[in-house]
Amino acid sequence: MDRESFFISKLQDSGVTLKLDDDGILIDKYVYAMDLFCENVHFTKEHFSYYQIATKAMLVNISDILAMGVKPQYAMLGISFNDIMKPKDISQFQQGIVDICKQYNIKIIGGDTIKDDKLNIAITMFGKKNRYIIQRKNFKANDVVFFTGTLGNVLKDMKFLYNGRKLAKKSKFYLPELKEEFIYDILPFIKGGMDISDGLFYELNRISKLNNVRFKFYKKINKYMALSGEEYELLFSVSIKHTRKLQIIANKHRVKITKLAKILNGRQRFYCRPHHK
Repeated sequence: MDRESFFISKLQDSGVTLKLDDDGILIDKYVYAMDLFCENVHFTKEHFSYYQIATKAMLVNISDILAMGVKPQYAMLGISFNDIMKPKDISQFQQGIVDICKQYNIKIIGGDTIKDDKLNIAITMFGKKNRYIIQRKNFKANDVVFFTGTLGNVLKDMKFLYNGRKLAKKSKFYLPELKEEFIYDILPFIKGGMDISDGLFYELNRISKLNNVRFKFYKKINKYMALSGEEYELLFSVSIKHTRKLQIIANKHRVKITKLAKILNGRQRFYCRPHHK
């Protein structure tokens, strides 16, 4: 049972929600996004330092804001500290938060902390929209789907890690590679978009269900590309007439983009499970 989808569906049926179709929500001129990063679900202390936990928690939340074309400006933190954390651990953890905030010019404006038996982080992030906004509902027939970067390495790295092998500190599993300047530059051309957190096939299922579309792939999709979660690459669509301009901008920012599929009318469902179920 997909408890997350069931819960969200029941909430939406109740009439107390706004549209919950995107990585965040646009209210007036601001986009808000909130995400959890929980011990033994998203990370384990055996595989992450406290600094790495903090930096990844911040980056995956920033990814949600960026996926809507918005610069993150403010954050609120909810943290349950596990009861074995020492002052040096907490210092390492807070330094990870500080470093990412400085890198992205984010101000922390509040939150809450408690003591618990596990380390869990809830982050609400928001920023003011500019002229353009990226939304999942805008994947339309005859447009072309692209994704940034490469897909599959996170799943491979997770398998290596859980088989007792060490990963490089710059592995995307530890340090998602966000491409904010490229995203801001292509905003005038993007139709629909979202980040890839639960795997390519799972995100395509979301897009298909929301927009009544299906996909004609330009290349074969292997298992690792299809199912690798926590990639945090941008999955997006553009009109065919803008594909050349898109490549020019990608070259300018030295960002790899892959032409994935043409969008067609219809429905499609790929076999997969959400990443953390």
